[in-house]
Amino acid sequence: MRHRWPEDTRFTRLVLEVEDNVCAVCGGVLHICDHRRHRIFTLQGPVEMVCKLAHCADRHCAAHAKTRSPYAETTLTLPWWLIGWDVFCWMGHRRFARHWSVPQIRSELADTSQIPLSADAIEDAVRRYQTMLTDRQQDPQVVAAAYRNVSPP
Repeated sequence: MRHRWPEDTRFTRLVLEVEDNVCAVCGGVLHICDHRRHRIFTLQGPVEMVCKLAHCADRHCAAHAKTRSPYAETTLTLPWWLIGWDVFCWMGHRRFARHWSVPQIRSELADTSQIPLSADAIEDAVRRYQTMLTDRQQDPQVVAAAYRNVSPP
């Protein structure tokens, strides 16, 4: 379910653009075709990312139908996440290094950072964190084989 932000929420606004503005297929200039807004919680406060989406301006180019997103978005959060990487790592560290319970994490996030996450959301993030840690400990060739067919954003 989509998060409902209070009307009086003050966001730090980040405008992100596609880093490479040249089409990889025809060499033409990419054209801004749309904007995507993505709001997240960070430890520094709420952030609204405005991602400028681009595609090749040449209608005859094979890449015209493919929309490109700013790479910088994934350095702050993953698509559809409500939290930034900083909150994600903070929760994982508290859970696994300090052995905090989900209610402790939830209470601390609400008290110090005004991040109102449900226990389910925290449990989901902790599971994802644990999966990432497990993958990190695997043999690099096994991990590379598992993710071989995953295309970058």
